[in-house]
Amino acid sequence: MLDARKGRILATIIQEYIYSAEPVASEAVLRRAGLGVSSATIRHEMAVLEEMGFLAQPHTSAGRVPTDRAYRFYVDSLLDEERLTAEERQRLRRQIHSLAEEAERLIQGAARALAEEVHYPSVVSTVRPQEQVFRHLHFIPRDARRVQGLIVTDTGVFEGQPVELPEPVAPDTLDRLARWISGGLEGLTLAEITRERLEAVVGEAAYSHRLFEYLRRWIERELRRAAAGRIVVEGTSHLLAQPEFRHLEIISPVLSTLDRADALAELLRPLPGRTAWVTIGSEFPSAAMHECSLVAASYSVGGRTMGTLAILGPRRMPYERALPVVRFLAQNLSEALTHLSA
Repeated sequence: MLDARKGRILATIIQEYIYSAEPVASEAVLRRAGLGVSSATIRHEMAVLEEMGFLAQPHTSAGRVPTDRAYRFYVDSLLDEERLTAEERQRLRRQIHSLAEEAERLIQGAARALAEEVHYPSVVSTVRPQEQVFRHLHFIPRDARRVQGLIVTDTGVFEGQPVELPEPVAPDTLDRLARWISGGLEGLTLAEITRERLEAVVGEAAYSHRLFEYLRRWIERELRRAAAGRIVVEGTSHLLAQPEFRHLEIISPVLSTLDRADALAELLRPLPGRTAWVTIGSEFPSAAMHECSLVAASYSVGGRTMGTLAILGPRRMPYERALPVVRFLAQNLSEALTHLSA
């Protein structure tokens, strides 16, 4: 634990470094901390903070920069989160709820709104898609043999790719098939709909072997596509504006991670018992991410966690702004998805 003065000095250094990206000298702390002590006292306290592992002195600079330990202490113990104004809350809510037509548009829109708001890359994932609950299957005839399918789960609607049937099928027959299949699968999670269960249900419903094979393959493919989940990344170019990422050897592995759905899914895995969290620098398992911080919050449908909304930026991130924005957008994404699945 730090005493009040050391905490004030550390918070001042972190806030200065967040906005300047330059090592912070004692003179700047003296001007901004408002402690009413001498510059010698400030220098002494900074030296103690360095010995405690909260500050580092790059090269021969007279200034200090925060360490990962300092950022962690700041986020956990010193952070004074900004309050979003009524206008900001209304604007962000409007951006999310105006897209409440289908789950995919909502997720994409939430990622875009977050990236535009904080000017860092945003990532939204559905990290537990196998727990989505099947509700209905609908077939929409496009012509005598071409059919469009919709799979409805408790988190939204997934539009299947059109299928060309081997023979013309009347719309009322398609409707009966959809109702029969829905009755056999309703209430199961997507993980529980195995090939054997699907064959049994579709086989009972399909009136010919050829139609059965087409429907079974189509439903199996589309269920697998729905259960695969999504990782949406927006605003990657914002990283290029940060001085930490102007060197190719630093930004290249970060960009590579943003391109890998498996790596992102692991980074965004919700933490048990936490609705919002921050991962800082060396806390990432991969050294490629040690210049980064992640601010994340989970979103849910019907009280069940369904995914994560997050921003990725430098360790030198304005956490006091990032955390409330991420948390607020995650809450609104939860509301919109819950309304959509009702």
